[in-house]
Amino acid sequence: MLPRALAARGGARGSRTIAIGGEILSMYMLKKLLFFFVLSMGTGQARAQATGAASAPPTAATSVPSDLKIVFFGSSVPFGQGATGKYGYPSRYARLLAQRAAAGQGAPWATANISIPGDNTLKVLARWARDLPPQNGRYVVYALALGNEGIHGGGQPKFDQFRANMQVLLAQARAAGLVPVVANSYTRNDYTAEDYAYIRQMNLLLHIWAVPTVNLLGAVDDGQGHWAAGYFDDALHPNDRGHAELAHAWVPSLFDALRAGKPRPQYQATSGINLRKATSLRFVPEALVHPFTQVISFRTAGVGALLTLQDSTTTGQLGIGASGGLSYASALGGHLASPGRVNDNRWHQVVLTHFFARAETLLYLDGTLVGRLPEQLRTRQLTLGGPAAPPTAQLRNWLFYRSGMQADEVRALAADSLLQSSLELYAPLDGRRRAAPDSLANLAQSTNVLGRASSPVPGPKRRLPTSGAGRPPSLPSRRAAPAARPRATAAAG
Repeated sequence: MLPRALAARGGARGSRTIAIGGEILSMYMLKKLLFFFVLSMGTGQARAQATGAASAPPTAATSVPSDLKIVFFGSSVPFGQGATGKYGYPSRYARLLAQRAAAGQGAPWATANISIPGDNTLKVLARWARDLPPQNGRYVVYALALGNEGIHGGGQPKFDQFRANMQVLLAQARAAGLVPVVANSYTRNDYTAEDYAYIRQMNLLLHIWAVPTVNLLGAVDDGQGHWAAGYFDDALHPNDRGHAELAHAWVPSLFDALRAGKPRPQYQATSGINLRKATSLRFVPEALVHPFTQVISFRTAGVGALLTLQDSTTTGQLGIGASGGLSYASALGGHLASPGRVNDNRWHQVVLTHFFARAETLLYLDGTLVGRLPEQLRTRQLTLGGPAAPPTAQLRNWLFYRSGMQADEVRALAADSLLQSSLELYAPLDGRRRAAPDSLANLAQSTNVLGRASSPVPGPKRRLPTSGAGRPPSLPSRRAAPAARPRATAAAG
């Protein structure tokens, strides 16, 4: 369900409102936000922490921003709290960008980090003009979270405050000629079920805003809004492993795509494509994959393999078993199968989402959960179609996200919403080429491309179950509840 703040856009009769970035704000709220902005004109400079390549020295706010500089602007988690030597996810992502540049795969990006522990939208608004322009960067990553906003106990008013202030921050960046990116909210061990619902609602909203976003929650969530076991330093911050998972959620070529002017993707209605028997499409993610979500829509009356997932040593498959049900044969040996037939010549959508940190894979069919498996995958490559595919299958809307997804996100996908956070691949597979001249075009804000292959993927494969009897008699249960979690005692990020 979308948050009440998303649906309630009207105000009281006679109230004055103004639109900012597609959102409606009351004049009272706007004046309040502008008041905090005026406070930002004070003196002094926030501590800047360099990550990756060395930052350029501070320059006048009127200088032309560097087209190859990214500034992280947030709170304690992007600051690196919980990581050894404060080597957090921004530093890890900066290292990946440097490796890509050295390999000739991307531009030589520089990064800077002006995040301060404890900051929220009000504090960032108050220091925006003082701290951000001197960094002379073209791209700003707003890395704030509902936790510091006070969602724990603050509820809807804090949700509304965060939502409104983020729109002001986006408007300020664009007015200054900067390109904003937003990292979404993540986990805390003190979150209640209500807090978790607000986090998911805000992240679902960010998926559809007109700004590139990163799904951090899907990298470290234990399924209840807390850090996955073994991935946190304290109740509010990730440890080294947690920061590494957050870094995996970033599309490696996002900023290369933005620099090239690649637009935000829009959902495309398409009739799909038919692959010839010996033809397959191959997708190789740009960097190491931990959490991920794989989406494909299909229509067929046949049986066979739809998608092959190459793991580190073996392969798994998504397909249609002899009984006509949807089947998932994991590279690690587990099996899941839908109870009903899907080879009915109607369109169906299959979503396979994997949470590496909590070691769980979930299979959805048309927005409904089929089952889950306890496993940790190391997916290297995905291949659509091939010799074992159903001979008459139509395929469309292939998506690959570098993060796991919640059930409400999967339901939004089933309703033909194009969610964009951490999206590395969106190939409408438009055989009529209305979406793009290339029927295999990737519309996601990445520079990755699909490749054609005419031979099957090598390596041992897991066979699809041939009937409902081929699946486990019962779905694996969730792990036992974790031990008591540390209490929140410090400012979160």
